Amino acid sequence: MLPSSRSENLLKLCRSLVVLLLVAIIGAGSPADAQTRRKSTKTTTARKTATKQKTATRTLESVRKDKSTTEKKISETATKLNTNTKELQRQINRLNSLNGDIEANRNKVRDLRSHIDSLGTAINATADSIKILEDDLEAMRLAYAKALRKLQPHAASTGELSFIFSAKSFSEAYSRIRYLRRFSAWRERRAENIRRGIDRIAAQRARLTSLRHSQDQAYRKAEETQSTLSRQQAESEKMVTSLRKEDSALRAMLKEQKRKSAALDRELDRLIAAEQARIAREEAEKARREKEKNKTKSSSGSKGTTASDAGRSAKDVASANAPTRTAASTSASALTGSFEANKGRLLFPVAGSYKIVRRFGRQPHPTLRHVETENSGIDIEVSPGTQARSIFAGKVSAIFRQDGFNSIVMIRHGRYISIYANLSAVTVKQGDSVKAGQNIGTVFSDPDDSNRTTLHFEIRNERQKLNPSQWVR
Repeated sequence: MLPSSRSENLLKLCRSLVVLLLVAIIGAGSPADAQTRRKSTKTTTARKTATKQKTATRTLESVRKDKSTTEKKISETATKLNTNTKELQRQINRLNSLNGDIEANRNKVRDLRSHIDSLGTAINATADSIKILEDDLEAMRLAYAKALRKLQPHAASTGELSFIFSAKSFSEAYSRIRYLRRFSAWRERRAENIRRGIDRIAAQRARLTSLRHSQDQAYRKAEETQSTLSRQQAESEKMVTSLRKEDSALRAMLKEQKRKSAALDRELDRLIAAEQARIAREEAEKARREKEKNKTKSSSGSKGTTASDAGRSAKDVASANAPTRTAASTSASALTGSFEANKGRLLFPVAGSYKIVRRFGRQPHPTLRHVETENSGIDIEVSPGTQARSIFAGKVSAIFRQDGFNSIVMIRHGRYISIYANLSAVTVKQGDSVKAGQNIGTVFSDPDDSNRTTLHFEIRNERQKLNPSQWVR
């Protein structure tokens, strides 16, 4: 039994070896099959590479698209910020304008109330006058009636002819005639006095009626103005509350405005300093020429002239160069003498209606708490198309442009300088002599701010800033 089992096991082992050999032969296959397998592998690799390239291409396009979208959003954001900044500026300008209206209406209400009080005083005085006149008239009437009864006791029963012919003699009749004439004249005077008294009372009553009518009108006007004032104040408070929500943006805008204002001050100081240096050089050159000229002349008369010219300052030379007195009389007869002599009477820099929306010097910001602003002049709001005019005769010393102030004109009046900023068009040129009241340019109207038209105006004593409201009328 054992040998038989071994034979079977050996047979099974042989069969297994045969099967393995066949599998090995089939797995190796033919060369064509190997080439096919290699091609298949290459195809798979190519497909993977193409997929990777396609993925890379899609990623680059996506990046470019994201970049374009981002740039568009940045542009939209910048536009929105710019629009918001302009809107904030418009709101501030509206608030300043509204505050100017409020101040004007507050003054109007005060003037109306003062007028009403004066009318009330006049009404009381007129009523007292009417009472006195009526008492006087009544007294005259009583005196007249009493006199008639005393002087003509028989007037009811006896006529004038009977009174004359009842005389006992011719002389007594003549006396009675004279008496009747004097009595008639006295009676006419008394009647005339009574009539005049009646007319005076009627006139005073008419005046009283007129005063009461004027007082009623003043009351109504005061109430309307007060109502307008209250409405404007409520609107102002609403705007202030709204603007305070934009605190950071307002502070940024204020910082930018301060930067522009400081830049304007620096440029004005530079121009004024350059002009002073130029005048000093011209004066020195003139003195040098005069000195050389005097060396060739006798020392009798020419030295006195030289001393006089050499003693003149640069400011005096500048004042002499400006035709102040001769030009002033042709444009504004009320302006005589020097610029300084007309302080408080100089022409206003614009004609027609206006309102001052920002005053001179330090003042609280209209919306930001505990923040003050500095103004080197005054800001005057006018209607579109308004012309700026020279406040006094002088000479155009500079014309230039500055960020935030458009075109700027400087006019020298001796040592004083008037400055007109925010002009859209200028009708003079540097070196021109101008007269008092002469138009020098058109005030700029901002199309982004409902054509709001504002002139920035300054007066300086060389580089010292002065309050224009104390100089112009």
